[in-house]
Amino acid sequence: MSSIESSPKLNEKDSSEVKVPKDAGKAGILQGIDFDGLMSRDSIDYDLLSQLTHMSAVATSGMSRVDLFAGTAGLSYSTAKFFRQVHLVAQRLNYDYSRACEVVADRVKENSVRDLLLHFATSLSSGETEEHFLLRESELQRETYGKEYERKVESLQKWSDAYVALMVSATLVVVISMVSMMIYPFSPMTIIGLTGLMVCVTFVGGWLIFTVAPIEVKTHTLKHRSAAQDRLGQLAKVLIPMAMIAGFAVAYLFSLGFGLILAAILIAPVGFLAMKDDWKLDSYDRDIATFIRALGGVMNSAGITATDALSRLNRRSLASLEPAVGRLHTRLQNGIAPDLCWLRLAAETGSDLVSRCVRVFWDGVRAGGDTEKVSTLASDFALKIWLLRADRKLVATTFSFVAVPMHAVLIGILLFITEVVQVFGGQISEVQDASLQGGVAAEAGVSDALVFQFGSLEFVPVFVATVAMMLTASNSFAPYAATGGHRYKLCFYAAIMMAISGVAFLVVPYMVQAVFENISSNPGALGSVDGTGVGG
Repeated sequence: MSSIESSPKLNEKDSSEVKVPKDAGKAGILQGIDFDGLMSRDSIDYDLLSQLTHMSAVATSGMSRVDLFAGTAGLSYSTAKFFRQVHLVAQRLNYDYSRACEVVADRVKENSVRDLLLHFATSLSSGETEEHFLLRESELQRETYGKEYERKVESLQKWSDAYVALMVSATLVVVISMVSMMIYPFSPMTIIGLTGLMVCVTFVGGWLIFTVAPIEVKTHTLKHRSAAQDRLGQLAKVLIPMAMIAGFAVAYLFSLGFGLILAAILIAPVGFLAMKDDWKLDSYDRDIATFIRALGGVMNSAGITATDALSRLNRRSLASLEPAVGRLHTRLQNGIAPDLCWLRLAAETGSDLVSRCVRVFWDGVRAGGDTEKVSTLASDFALKIWLLRADRKLVATTFSFVAVPMHAVLIGILLFITEVVQVFGGQISEVQDASLQGGVAAEAGVSDALVFQFGSLEFVPVFVATVAMMLTASNSFAPYAATGGHRYKLCFYAAIMMAISGVAFLVVPYMVQAVFENISSNPGALGSVDGTGVGG
């Protein structure tokens, strides 16, 4: 077990490790300008729980108050800036930490952080130990975060049902509008207005799922990532631009259906690898709590170091973490710096939860904390997060399974009605022109007001293609927003939806054409009905 004397060196190493997350945090802010408010709210709750768990583990070592605040200020969580401000106020203005917490709390907008700092100030001024306060607050924050997460999952379940109803209603409006074009000539501005309305509806549908779903990052922001994530990133840099360029080119030269299918084929490998990596992350998140709890139990009961404890663990009980733990043990036995070994363990898994759990455990152990308390804190934190994500996964997976057939049905109905209206309109238009030119309609007493109008049908293909693309984009984004995880998972759902849309664009016109040809080649069926009912 590391001694407290080595803490300064480890803190320096920690500060160097934080550089990458800081840069990543800046990039995340730049990338999330449109969603900054929403993402910051959710990440603060998660980061606050992680920070309190980390502080509770380190505080079991009995370190000084100055070292506690200085160490936690260097973490890469979004909430670390508040503790950094407390530390700076206390050091530079020569304030007591209790007073510094009050000063910083007065300037904090987030309710959860402000309440924590005020409670911390009261605890410090009353003489309560930091360990006792942080253990109590971390348990409270874990329960509060869990209840809030569960409420969001319940809301996600209800809004996913609403999303399905919204998409069906929007498609029904489009179908009714197309049928209405046969009766009354729509102006181009009216059609553009309907297209804009459809765009707004699909945007609102996807945004609803995005806002109600808990936002969480499953992949870490360390400098080194897992081998699978490195391959995925390299493949995405090539295939995604290629899919966009090739899809647009084929759609322009041949047809939209072929362009969508080609784009879906090109991004499908990225989506598949992202889903495969996401399944691995789920297994790592599930097994990290068991590993930390078992390792801490062996270390505490036998009074040995982590390296010796790893040799006594039953590797088969570690499930998905068995290869990574084996490499960790080998590196520690070969005399590599423990900090680098544990950091490499977190990096190789690619999991953000594993990274946070390992940081809580190893920082607490190397600072001389109580091994049993530290391992319990880290494992309880990891287990709580995994159980919450499992509940979300159940709801989100069900919704994603519903979204695929729903998209196929909506696109199929939309294109089928469109083709029927165009073919039927063309044939009726020919008959009407012949009747009007021959005077048959005038002799029958039919005025021009009762004649079908087909002037707006020339805008139908562009209108329907726009609506179909909006449905494809929204139905690709909504399942991803519900499930969360790696951003490249969006390619998986986009490939499925684009493939369905592309096949529908190619197949449905031939189906409609075959139906009309069958009716034209078998007029006796309709004739027999007329003969028995009207023709006599």
